[in-house]
Amino acid sequence: MGESEGEAGNLTDRKRTEGMNRLMGFSDGVFAIAITLLILNIEVPKPTGAAALSQIVDEWPDILSYVISFLVIGNYWIVHHDIFGDVERYNQKLLWLNIIYLMFIAFIPFSTSLIGDFPGGVPVMVYAGTLTLTSIVLAVLWRYAWGSDLLDGTVDRDDMREVTYDILTPATVFAVSILIALVNARWATYSWFLLLVADPIRERLIG
Repeated sequence: MGESEGEAGNLTDRKRTEGMNRLMGFSDGVFAIAITLLILNIEVPKPTGAAALSQIVDEWPDILSYVISFLVIGNYWIVHHDIFGDVERYNQKLLWLNIIYLMFIAFIPFSTSLIGDFPGGVPVMVYAGTLTLTSIVLAVLWRYAWGSDLLDGTVDRDDMREVTYDILTPATVFAVSILIALVNARWATYSWFLLLVADPIRERLIG
């Protein structure tokens, strides 16, 4: 009887491990595809009479949005990786929250391409709105995992709060840039450089 219960427990553990591996494998695949598609937004200069350097300079909005989006998606992957490193079990709701999060990740290359192809505030607002919503969904996923006791015992309330701040800090920067874009799209784009100092400022303000 004891052996049967032990075998059943091992089977459950193996099934849970396989499920987590599939979840992470699928998620990593979406991240890899999204981050690769970003480079397609940058056009290779054509062999014309114009100097190659001037053509490359003309691509600066695409290059800037590529760099920002690459780093942002990379940061989203790191946070997602850390979160699911603490997830001990999952349920259907967590899977769906992860699917919705990945849906926004997959949308980032499209919103990135809008910035280079269409000048003005609307593409900037679409891009910033996409990243704001992406962060919010990830924060909801994290808080749900915490509240539903899906995390391992090493995560305490301070850890939960710190990760939430890490997720929502870039969302705040992008949300503010939406308001700036209503006045000036270029300044809204420049405001994204605040991401480089957002974490130190947040830590100084709220500890």
